Amino acid sequence: MIPDDKGRLMSALQVFSISIEYLRKHVVGTLYERMADLEPGDIRWVLTVPAIWNDGAKQFMREAAEKAGIAKESLIIALEPEAASLFCMNLPVDKIHGGSETKTPTISPFTKGTRYMVLYVGGRTVDITIHEVVEDGRRKELNYASVVTCSGAGVDAAFEKFLRSIVDTDTQKDKSVFDKFMQEAKEDWVDLFREFETKKKGIKGKGVGDERSKETIKVPPSLAEIFKDVTGKNLKDFIKTKKEYADKVALAGDKLRVEAGIFRSWFDESCNNIVKHVKEIFKQKASKNTNSILLVGGFSESPLLQDAIRTNFPDKRLVIPEEAGLAVLKGAVIFGHNPVTIVSRIARCSYGILVYRDFQNGVHPANKKVTIDGKIKCKDVFDVHVKKGQELVVGEAQSKQRYTPLEADQISLVFDMYTSTDAEPLFVTDVGSTYVGQLEVDVPDLSGGKDRGVFVQMIFGGTEVVVEAWEEKTNKLTKAKFDFLMSDENASDSC
Repeated sequence: MIPDDKGRLMSALQVFSISIEYLRKHVVGTLYERMADLEPGDIRWVLTVPAIWNDGAKQFMREAAEKAGIAKESLIIALEPEAASLFCMNLPVDKIHGGSETKTPTISPFTKGTRYMVLYVGGRTVDITIHEVVEDGRRKELNYASVVTCSGAGVDAAFEKFLRSIVDTDTQKDKSVFDKFMQEAKEDWVDLFREFETKKKGIKGKGVGDERSKETIKVPPSLAEIFKDVTGKNLKDFIKTKKEYADKVALAGDKLRVEAGIFRSWFDESCNNIVKHVKEIFKQKASKNTNSILLVGGFSESPLLQDAIRTNFPDKRLVIPEEAGLAVLKGAVIFGHNPVTIVSRIARCSYGILVYRDFQNGVHPANKKVTIDGKIKCKDVFDVHVKKGQELVVGEAQSKQRYTPLEADQISLVFDMYTSTDAEPLFVTDVGSTYVGQLEVDVPDLSGGKDRGVFVQMIFGGTEVVVEAWEEKTNKLTKAKFDFLMSDENASDSC
């Protein structure tokens, strides 16, 4: 359940599915106008998500899309930085530039053996991944995606803080002008930040023009009207009384004039955090011989961010495609036609299953000892399928394990899946281990009792985990279902 701006709760799955359904209907309606014989199965849908999202978040988005009317077999998940990278690899050279004002074409950096950083700067998060170009223009991931949360939204937050500082007074107590503006003039509030979004892409770096020059932002008249309603004062005159903004900020009609230096200061925290994080990534072993930075995402179109990256990494080639904000969208279209563009990825964490093992004195802690069906076992053992940092080849099984039921009459095995920040976790109760969901495998043939073997094979290299399971006795592929949205309360002990 998630709250709206008035605190009313609604199912998150319903909110997301309604949003996706609106987009689906809009697209389908447009396509039918152009292609009357189009069938629903003719469309492949690609849903993009941040690379740092966990498996539960990806499953949530898949379920929301299916609830919105998109067939499961027609939907694939793409990672945003990879989609952007794919788009840039398919661009002609004259559509790639180094972010300079002249947009001088450069030699394409995407030749075999090239290592480059994908710096995806979106509205809320920043995904950073190192890629290497291999045969046939395909790529492999050299480090798992990392993230910094301060991006374009950080600039918006700084702008909102500034607005509050000029309209909210100490005498208002519980009456916030800006909060009332957000509640009562919501469309104007949205329009204001749309206006600001455009201005963000136009502000130049220091040294370009006069630092004391003014930037103009159009503000809705309702903001001044609400200010007068709450305070009884004129907003234009009130701004003049604020010493910190003397001769730096002025309101004329629906135009707010702000000194360029103040405007640029709203970018400082976001740009500094991004630069700091990029420096940390370049210190990693996987970043060796990485000479280019591919800057994509909505916030990447900001000249101030481009200047910050260029200034702090003068030895790196900065590559910015035209319409960098649309790189993910356009790359997703290419990905839909050819999903196998990444040949391998790096595991961000260890994956494993909770199992029971024969108890070994001196090896297993006493508090893990349990007796099951007359046998002494060690509980909570983390049976590792994938180690953190392991290279995961797309389409290849990274692990194949044999399991047997604990009880003779079990008709299914339920495996509790865990992740760990440790490369070699011992127990699912260790610090850094997290329960993430369940895998269920049907074993309807009871003739083997507890000796019925089930092989479980997992493929982690794609954008989503794929599971294959079959019975040892019949070699029959059995039902395998992964549920990453199960709660800890539903965890079970069956293998």
